[in-house]
Amino acid sequence: MGILDTFRKSREKALEGEYKTPPPKGHTLAEVLNDKTNSHLLGTLLEKDGKEDLGRRVATRKLEKDDIELLEEYRIKYSEKVIESEKIENLLNEETVIEIARRNEDFAKIVNILGPKKAIRAIRSQLREICFTDGDRFSSIAEPIVEYDSYKNGEYKKTSDRVEKFCKDNNISVKGYLEALAIEDGEEKEKALKKLAREKQKGWKEVWNIISMKAARNLKGMKNAEDEMESSMAELDRYKESVGDMLFTSVSGNDDMRDAFARELLSENPPPAEPKPGFEGARKETPDALNEGDFNKAWETFKDEEAYGATINEYEQDALKEQFMEQQKEAYRKKMPENKGFWHSVFATMFEEKINSKKDTLK
Repeated sequence: MGILDTFRKSREKALEGEYKTPPPKGHTLAEVLNDKTNSHLLGTLLEKDGKEDLGRRVATRKLEKDDIELLEEYRIKYSEKVIESEKIENLLNEETVIEIARRNEDFAKIVNILGPKKAIRAIRSQLREICFTDGDRFSSIAEPIVEYDSYKNGEYKKTSDRVEKFCKDNNISVKGYLEALAIEDGEEKEKALKKLAREKQKGWKEVWNIISMKAARNLKGMKNAEDEMESSMAELDRYKESVGDMLFTSVSGNDDMRDAFARELLSENPPPAEPKPGFEGARKETPDALNEGDFNKAWETFKDEEAYGATINEYEQDALKEQFMEQQKEAYRKKMPENKGFWHSVFATMFEEKINSKKDTLK
């Protein structure tokens, strides 16, 4: 690669925004629509914004002029939600869950019943769904987890680093310091700390320590460091308790979470929850053509039963046609699974429109 290409690529990389071209694997719209696990989540976004017409145009492959912009807008929304969910899912690792359970009796019940790995799997299995369907509830789950992680890797870690630096700068054994702090007897603990404050100072340094009262400063510094560590641990424990309360409430107070809990509880290798109805499933399960022969036969039967030929005026004939159309749509609905979600609704609407278009052919 020449110098100009190298320079160009480094400049382009510096100018890259949050959304790259191409997007991460699994985040193109084509991949999303063909994803059996997650394509229903795109439908959730469209449904919440009243974009059924856009979904219908995607399903019929009849995109309009401005649809490219709209589709990219919703692809980005989808991608943001997935990334947001994955961030929280990844923070719920086994070490974190165990630490939280040790500080929260209620959440400990869940971990003790399922074990850490199964507890994590049960919670993670619902987080993404909640992220798309109930942003406020997801935030109530995510915020204490993020705050806990931020404190643990922020101020808590800074405290640890400061104490380690103090020990290193003053030639104090970290191992010895921790052993001294673990002594329960107050007098014995004080002796151990004083000994540490004077240790490892040889030759002229020992004399200088006495003159400069460095040992006294070391002792005071170790006691201050202990107070600082105690305060940091207490603050971290408060974050753990908050996360534990939230996780326990989320599992015990939500039907889907409890179902996930039950699946993990009753099987070593629990079957996954039934996939939510996605785009490809809806397309395969919904007829894409009206059976003309069955439709016409049903019309002739209906006319005989309702004495259509004996009607006097066009108004009555039109009313009977409407009645027949509704019967046909109702018969179609009964063949379809109930509550199948956005994409089934889109394809069902399209099919019912085909039934409606047959009204003018009824004689």
